[in-house]
Amino acid sequence: MPAAYAATPLDPPSHPTASPFVSAWLADLNYAWGAMTEGTRTVTLKKDQVLFHQGQLRQAVYVIEEGRVRLSSFSLDGRERHLMILGSHGLVGDCGWPHSDRYTVSALASSEARLRVVDMPRFVAALSEQPLLTQQHRELNSRRLCVLLQQLELQAHNSAGRRICHHLLGLLYAYGSPVPQGRRIGISFTQQEMGNICGLSRVSVAYVFSRLERQGVIARQQRHLIVLRPEQLEREAGGLGEA
Repeated sequence: MPAAYAATPLDPPSHPTASPFVSAWLADLNYAWGAMTEGTRTVTLKKDQVLFHQGQLRQAVYVIEEGRVRLSSFSLDGRERHLMILGSHGLVGDCGWPHSDRYTVSALASSEARLRVVDMPRFVAALSEQPLLTQQHRELNSRRLCVLLQQLELQAHNSAGRRICHHLLGLLYAYGSPVPQGRRIGISFTQQEMGNICGLSRVSVAYVFSRLERQGVIARQQRHLIVLRPEQLEREAGGLGEA
């Protein structure tokens, strides 16, 4: 076995709290890919820079070391659909493997990002030789599928408030921690990112956020959000009217 594939201790995969709301932000993932990335080269991206295009011949997969990468798909008429955002320790470029030799989605940097480049022969060999890597990959695939199924369901909902509340709850259950006022979402995100995921403009997101603030449902704390009344978010996400 090549030294680059030597077994290294891996943290157990992370298991988010069970919830009907799934975060489209897969950030701060508790995965270790060192047995696959040791000695590989690094690539850096500027915000909004394309990593690869949907339909492009697949030559490598990428492990995110810093920053965030969003996955998008394009319809036949050229419309872009934002699917999810992956953060550190996420893996991109493997969707559709091994059934297709082309990238089935596009990947663009949501922020400045640094990634490890793993060529396909190395990726395939590492998964076949390292059971823990296979386990991580299987769990990550499962989490990405849950996000895609939720995105498909939300496409039927026309209310901007309902979509945004649903995604706020996903973030809350995945990354929320108690504070005196309520629960603080532990990762920061921009209104543009929320708009991309929801299929809305940044102006629409700002309007809904302002309304939720006026109604005492959320509060801003520097770059983070505090959810003061999660039950009201759940009410609107369930289609029971504005909070």
